[in-house]
Amino acid sequence: MIYKLSNPIIVGQVGSTYGVLGWLKMYSFTKRKTDIFSYQPFFIKDINNNNWKKLRISSWKLNKNYIILKINDINSKERAKLLTNFYIFIDKKQLPILSNNEYYWVDIIGLKVINIENYFLGVVSNIIETKANDILVVKKNIDDYFNIYERFIPYLYNRIVKKIDIKNKIVIVIWNPKY
Repeated sequence: MIYKLSNPIIVGQVGSTYGVLGWLKMYSFTKRKTDIFSYQPFFIKDINNNNWKKLRISSWKLNKNYIILKINDINSKERAKLLTNFYIFIDKKQLPILSNNEYYWVDIIGLKVINIENYFLGVVSNIIETKANDILVVKKNIDDYFNIYERFIPYLYNRIVKKIDIKNKIVIVIWNPKY
């Protein structure tokens, strides 16, 4: 069966094999490792024909740093090895709808960042999670007067991040362009 994902996003990655019976390590990119299972079904991109293939998980176990999973019809280390390093996707519509002023990282990455003086700081290239707060990684604007390659702007809503406008693809911040 051929599946179509209208808005694929990566939620994890298949790691190396685990044992000889076809189990695989899986690395979850969700906030809590096991939350990934709330978003099934999972898909991988078939490199031979560029189609989406559905992963049917028959069993999983939580290990210290990763999840161990068993995929239907994968019963040997050799067959499991063929899935090593594949990214695990879901369709974005599988995610829960968020409240106002809540965003998925995937929605923020790629937005232009402008300070309240209308200075274009760059584009959000990544978001780093820290214990204190998330950090927006902003890649420089080519014409940046201060020639700062990357800015690390704390994601403190209302204090630093004043507005996120998904429709117009901008983030407005209180931020000195020298930093």
